[in-house]
Amino acid sequence: MYKFFSCFILFLLLTGVVTEAQDASDYKMGEIIVSASRVPIDFSILSRSVVLITPREIDYSPISSITDLLKNVPGVDLRTRGVDGIQSDIGIRGGSFEQTLILIDGIKLSDPQTGHHNLNLPVPLEAVERIEVLKGQGSRIYGANAFSGAVNIITRKEKGLSFAGQITGGDFGLWGISLYNASSIGILANNISFSKEKSDGYRTNTAFDNTTFFYNGSLALTAGELNFIAGYNDKTFGANNFYADKYPYQWEHTTTKLAGLTGAFKLSGVELTPKLYWRRNDDDYILDNTRPAWYRNIHQSNTFGGELQGSITTPLGITSLGGELVNDKIESTNLGNHNRTKGGVFAEQTFSPLRSLNASAGFYIYNYSSIGWKMWPGIDVSYLINANTKLFASAGKAFRIPTFTELYYKSPANMGNPDLKSEETVNYEFGASYSSGAFELTGSLFYKEGKNIIDWVKNSENDIWRVMNETTLNTSGFEAGVLFFPGDIINNSPIVNVALNYTYLNMDRSTSAYQSKYALDHLKHQVILSVANNLPFGIKQNWIFRYESRENFKDNFITDTQILKEISYFTLVLKASNLFNKSYMDIGGIPLPGRWISAELKFYKR
Repeated sequence: MYKFFSCFILFLLLTGVVTEAQDASDYKMGEIIVSASRVPIDFSILSRSVVLITPREIDYSPISSITDLLKNVPGVDLRTRGVDGIQSDIGIRGGSFEQTLILIDGIKLSDPQTGHHNLNLPVPLEAVERIEVLKGQGSRIYGANAFSGAVNIITRKEKGLSFAGQITGGDFGLWGISLYNASSIGILANNISFSKEKSDGYRTNTAFDNTTFFYNGSLALTAGELNFIAGYNDKTFGANNFYADKYPYQWEHTTTKLAGLTGAFKLSGVELTPKLYWRRNDDDYILDNTRPAWYRNIHQSNTFGGELQGSITTPLGITSLGGELVNDKIESTNLGNHNRTKGGVFAEQTFSPLRSLNASAGFYIYNYSSIGWKMWPGIDVSYLINANTKLFASAGKAFRIPTFTELYYKSPANMGNPDLKSEETVNYEFGASYSSGAFELTGSLFYKEGKNIIDWVKNSENDIWRVMNETTLNTSGFEAGVLFFPGDIINNSPIVNVALNYTYLNMDRSTSAYQSKYALDHLKHQVILSVANNLPFGIKQNWIFRYESRENFKDNFITDTQILKEISYFTLVLKASNLFNKSYMDIGGIPLPGRWISAELKFYKR
């Protein structure tokens, strides 16, 4: 059935009516407001390294999930144990999967049980408007756990009436369906999305079943806007060798629920942005599904949070003040039952002392049991040399609170530590960007000093692994990128754009006299090349070439591509991931799929 479906789509792609080709102007960013600070700011004067994944990139990249998108962001290390977001860990600039903060519309999703669940996203790809990736410390802005960076997923908030649908078929018994609807009832705008995807798996015990639902409601009021979001994700999957290489029949079932209420109001010249949210994650893990009663862990974590921020504009700039209060709770057959409260107050001042100079400085005073009250400051500065060239610099401190797994996990081979302190880091960065006509150039140098880094260590081979604040970790590196639009130089060029990005990391890790469980396995060299080109008959093609040189791993060179044809309200897509069928892995002992071909039929009516 799938082969017939693929051949049918290829036939339509090659014989359909000619439609408008890709336009380079669709890839160029105009005036875009991003939320990588306490107050929204124009991307052109931003003083931080932020990657913006635009709606155009989401629609035309050879990807099938949000995690696929993040894997192609320079400086991001997306390590997967499966496909299509089944289980993935994300790190930024050498940071671990515990050190990246995930948000949806500014609501924090970090899982208190373990960072392995941070990408259990209760939002389907169809509901995403754009994604902002902040690289470097973010505790001044977001508080706890924005240690190496933050990923903010901004959802669609369409007003009016529109509908979208998609069916998918592919190798390894892959099939899926997704639906999206936007409608308005008076002053209430509703956006509803649903997706379901299943596969038989690409090797023994890798089948999965993934269901996601998301709702976004926006209520227009006289003083501003009130938004409500609700999300649900249910994943059942075979976890072949996921957490222990001796057990190929591991099995896991996770469900994640999210509800949040946010607002943006203006009262007597003060901008108020309140947030209330609840996130629950259920995790049912079986070490050997052929004998499920032998070893099984069941965890349920709940996070309740609230934040209030007020901002006022004066001749001195924009002043923001606010506070946050969060409660984490877990009930677990292994970790026990625990409850903790954390939070703090923050302030930020954004100002422009000169017409071409923009600065933002602030702090977050946070309270957590192991450290008490402590201040986490930061400052960002950008200078516009001219209309095309910008210099920027930032410095700041960040921290991460230990998870319940690190605090309380117990097994014959591993032991948590309830006396852990928070991880700390100091980050510095300097960079520049240039944009003019056919070229956009970016580059930056960065350095971070980490102390009290949480690590699993032991004294000797006969000892068990214990969690301790034993590691110091210093990271240095640089990033460089170029985006080229050949059509601005060559008339009727079939190449629409070419983007080339390179990231280099050097990490100096020290664990005193202890043996570390986690050897250095960061991405030392990362090269990402993306190309968009036009083919005959109005067909559009996109390529992603990704080279990764990981410490203590074999180098990877992976190619993904897709071709698509737009016919009226329909889009026909053929995708190939790992086109050249390379053998590779992101995590030791877990081989990832070879060539995987899928086809999609999309419909969109606005």
